[in-house]
Amino acid sequence: MKIRKNHKGKHYRYSVNRKTLNKTRSSTGKIKDPTLKKMWVEGQRVGTNFSEMGLAKDPNKAIAIPSYRKERLQAAKIVNGFVEEELDEEERLVLGIKKAPLVEGPKRLHVVEELEQLASERADPEFRLPKGVIKELSYFLNKYKFNYKAMVTDRKNYNQLTWRQFRLKLRRFMSIPEQFNVYLEQKKLPAGVKPDWPEYESDSEWK
Repeated sequence: MKIRKNHKGKHYRYSVNRKTLNKTRSSTGKIKDPTLKKMWVEGQRVGTNFSEMGLAKDPNKAIAIPSYRKERLQAAKIVNGFVEEELDEEERLVLGIKKAPLVEGPKRLHVVEELEQLASERADPEFRLPKGVIKELSYFLNKYKFNYKAMVTDRKNYNQLTWRQFRLKLRRFMSIPEQFNVYLEQKKLPAGVKPDWPEYESDSEWK
């Protein structure tokens, strides 16, 4: 007895633009970085473009994890005479063997140098707090000022922070002028000055 197969009828999708679909499938995507776009060679493979610029397409291949098994196999082959051991320059001169051909570096190495220069210029060494954390700390400051004991018992203390953790977070927030000054301006307080509020920070007060 044969099993009956239900074949779904094929329908032509009139809503699909075949020209756009083919371009999307065959395209490798738009290059947004101007430095890479300027040096990219159209019609060349992605891997070739990357290797010529001194970049890596696949980091796992560029910096492979060392394999102990492969090293032991290579050593065993050298010992058994299957593979010749690499000779030093002095040994090559004695045996009269020519130097091995030097491996040429990337053709467009200046691309990497330009990218490194751009990265160093754009790098921001200063630490910034996320917007969500600032919103949370602003809420506690508005409601309790520096009363860390009251912050602990608040129903919005979802992370169950201790009073010491609240104090540490708020001090970190106040140490970033660019973000804390915005909060002070909203509260119409002098910028760059810590508010003159009583601070509950001693262990003796936590009872």
